[in-house]
Amino acid sequence: MIIKKTTTSTIVSLVLIVVFGLAGVFAFSQQALASYGDSLLYWGSRGEYVKNLQRDLTSLGYDTYGIDGIFGANTYNAVVNFQKAKGITVDGLVGPVTKSLLEESINNLYYVVSPGDTLNEISRKYGITVSAIMKANNLNSYMIYPGDRLFIPRNGTTATPSRSGSGYYGELVDWWTVASKVFYVGKIATVTDVDTGISYQVIRKGGTNHADCQPLTASDTAKMKQAYGGSWSWTRHAIIVEVDGRRLAASQNGMPHGGQSIYDNDFPGHFCIHFLNSRTHGTDRVDENHQAMVKKAAGL
Repeated sequence: MIIKKTTTSTIVSLVLIVVFGLAGVFAFSQQALASYGDSLLYWGSRGEYVKNLQRDLTSLGYDTYGIDGIFGANTYNAVVNFQKAKGITVDGLVGPVTKSLLEESINNLYYVVSPGDTLNEISRKYGITVSAIMKANNLNSYMIYPGDRLFIPRNGTTATPSRSGSGYYGELVDWWTVASKVFYVGKIATVTDVDTGISYQVIRKGGTNHADCQPLTASDTAKMKQAYGGSWSWTRHAIIVEVDGRRLAASQNGMPHGGQSIYDNDFPGHFCIHFLNSRTHGTDRVDENHQAMVKKAAGL
């Protein structure tokens, strides 16, 4: 009788473990379905679920070399490498098991800050906003240090995607109705040079037809000069202006001129930032070179 009781108890326990285990898998699978859909993803698949797959694989270090919504050779290789790392069947097919493991991995995603990293660069890497990272990690400033461990929120506000879907570009917004009001006089913003990835803080000093700005500190001036190759220039650069969690497509020149209100930033004057449909102050005209850079910053 003792043996039978033990056997019965063991069977009941095993059944409960299986039931609760399946319940957990089912609940977790529901989360994965929202990201990757309920159909098998494979070489040749297309659409938003593939974009989500590519974004998450890249975020985990399995680079798909683009987030275009097309499951091709690079995405296949990334899936295979992920499956190898997780010790599951390696077939390049994204079914329930692979989806669940992806969801689990991405929900526990952390990033260790390396020397030279900025929040802007990290936000671009994962396709979310700086404010989402700051909120998730209770950060009160933009300062981060090598070795810091940042949680990357899975459902953080995403950066506005370009037509290519990379999520790394800025919003294309009108100067008169949007940008001038979001980036108002006295507002501090973070500028990121699109080509170099170098970021620095600026403050809007004034300007009506466009934003007259100054680097906030001498350190910011040095970074801006670095983005210009070490020499000041009137050359237009495509930039992203990040303010209050929004990433706005813009253009700037890199030449100190005119008046200033900050005198300890090593920048003798101010410089200009243009947005869609903004105008020059001297001639009251739309500068086509600036507009071309604004569109470049928007991914167009």
